[in-house]
Amino acid sequence: MPETTPQLRDATRERGRAAADHLSRVNGAQGLQAAVLALLVPAGSRRAGRAWQVETQATTGAAALREHIDHLPLAARLPWLDVLLVRLRGQALTSRQATLEATRRVMAARGTVRPIDRLHWLLMRQRLGQASAATAHTAAQSDLSRLPPTDVLAVARYCAFLSRMVPVEAHDDANAPEVAAAAGAAWYASAMARWEPHNSIPPCAPPDSDGLVQALQELQALAWMQRPVLARDWVTAALQHSPHGRLADTAADALRLSCALLESPLPPELERHYRGAAEALPS
Repeated sequence: MPETTPQLRDATRERGRAAADHLSRVNGAQGLQAAVLALLVPAGSRRAGRAWQVETQATTGAAALREHIDHLPLAARLPWLDVLLVRLRGQALTSRQATLEATRRVMAARGTVRPIDRLHWLLMRQRLGQASAATAHTAAQSDLSRLPPTDVLAVARYCAFLSRMVPVEAHDDANAPEVAAAAGAAWYASAMARWEPHNSIPPCAPPDSDGLVQALQELQALAWMQRPVLARDWVTAALQHSPHGRLADTAADALRLSCALLESPLPPELERHYRGAAEALPS
């Protein structure tokens, strides 16, 4: 028996279209904040859900907005977050600051912050104007194999962080953390392979928050020709280590967030991941 019937698929697409239509009309500061926070609430997290209710209790129509967002396909959520952050950037500074403060509280409500949320947070600070732009180096070519050792170390630290989500994210199953860690280490080795002949590649050891920010700032300072090559390497390695050569949603989102943070275009293979939710994507 098939997992989904044509009728169920049609109903799911229609709910996605309705959610996209609803979100297309969200423009006020309170509504934008409620929508952004709803997109960041992990599925099934009661604590984060309650925190969202507290933050949005004065927002008219917040419950209906949350219901629509819950019907979005997973591959449509991050594209919508991008669109809503652009709209929110046009709001007053006090509104942007309030959204960042509310985001911190919602993310912390679960007791632990997910790795993907650390990337969400960095993107929000960048989009809402609370992160200083790095000064990019100039380079005559896109060849990454000649990066200085300090830059290679920054790539290694950032890749080690991504390995917590790429190619798979650990869940609560008994063996899942070990399986995810092994898959992440294999992806890390592939992502760092181009430097192996000339550099001593450190073990895959995810950095703390400060180490992540420092590594990201160093990558943001790479030449604009080099950053897209780096992103393509990561996506290619992720596909090689993903079941059936298809990216998991969290892995795809981690890579898409990284592209946004590096101001790099999406590699075609990554862009294709999001086309599957075309009916629910921003127009």
